[in-house]
Parts: sequence; C-alpha cells; structure tokens
Amino acid sequence: MTEKTSNGSLTLDAFNRLRDDIIQGVIRPNERLIAADLAATLKTSRTPIREALQLLEAEDLVIGIKRGYVVREHTRDEIVEIYQVRAALEGMAARLVAEQTGAAAAKKIEAIGAHKDSLGKTNESNQVVDLNNQFHAAIFAACGNARLEKLNRSNSQHFFNYRIAALYTKEEQLHSVRGHALIIKALKAHDGDAADRAAREHVLDALDVTLLKLR
Repeated sequence: MTEKTSNGSLTLDAFNRLRDDIIQGVIRPNERLIAADLAATLKTSRTPIREALQLLEAEDLVIGIKRGYVVREHTRDEIVEIYQVRAALEGMAARLVAEQTGAAAAKKIEAIGAHKDSLGKTNESNQVVDLNNQFHAAIFAACGNARLEKLNRSNSQHFFNYRIAALYTKEEQLHSVRGHALIIKALKAHDGDAADRAAREHVLDALDVTLLKLR
C-alpha cells in the first residue's frame, strides 16, 4: 500500500467516524473540534483529521473558525427542509422495494426488529436509534437505486439521533416503531403507494416530534 493510499484510507475512516458522531448527536451542535484532540481520540495523526474536517466542512456539517472547527447548528427552517427532502427520498425508496423486489427483501428488513411494540416500550433509547438506523439503511440498500441511497446520505445531516431519542416519550417512541410496522406491511404486500405514503408520514411525524424537542 502506498503512503498516498494509506493517508486516503485514514482520512476516509476519520471522516466517516466524525460524520456519524455528528449526525447521531454524539458530537453536539456548536461543539469545538480541535485536530490535535481528535487525533489523540481516534489514535491517528493530525493530517487525516485535518483532511476529514475539510470534507465535513464541504458537507456543511462543521464551520471553520480560528484554530479549529465547530459543529454547525442547523436552524429550524433548515431542519424542516432536511426532513422534507428525507421524506421524499424515503417514500421513493420504500416504493421501489415494494414494487421491484421479492419477498426476501421485506423479510430481511422485518428481521431487524425495528417494528416490534416491545421496542417502542423499552427504556433503552440507544437501542431504538440503532435499530431505527439499521431499518432505514436496509430500505435504501434494498431499493436498488445507488443514486437515491447517495442522495439520502448527503441529505441526512440531521435526523433521529441519540440525543433526540432520549427526549421521546413512551407514546412517541411507540408511535415511531409502529410507523416501521406500517412500512413493512406495505412492503410485504408489494403495495408501492402504501409504502411510499407510510414512509413519508413516518419521517414527517419524526419531524414534528423533533421540532418539539428542539424548542
């Protein structure tokens, strides 16, 4: 492996780890990011960290400041726009899975277990987020449209994460889980219209709850 390839791999690894932590709320909005500190935490050199931070800035996830970066805090209007786009992408992905894949795809998504009432009643909010993320990722992976999956990834700069999940009431948590159940029902029935509608409504319901929690 050449040095260039090695550095590129380290940069990508740092970028993905930091991006996931920002999106999932592990690294909070307005939190300052210092290359030296991150290099120590991620056990790598400063060069891939600096390059990763530049990539995050290009994705509008961080803002460059004097001697470092800070995690960008999205405005209320920006959050609404992100969720609206996500709702459209989720709806299309669910429609494609329902109309263009066989029963195995729906069964694989169902096997994740993100639709079970027991999950909606658990006190383990981190588990709820983990299974939620697996559920939505599985739909995009199964839809067979790489461009759609890429668009979703670039748009998913703010959505259901550990910080927001911890603020959900049990009623809100159960409603979210049952939204997954409605999507799965439509996928198994190969009903594209119902899958599209259920996926959109699920995301927009999450938007309503998120806006309440961010007040």
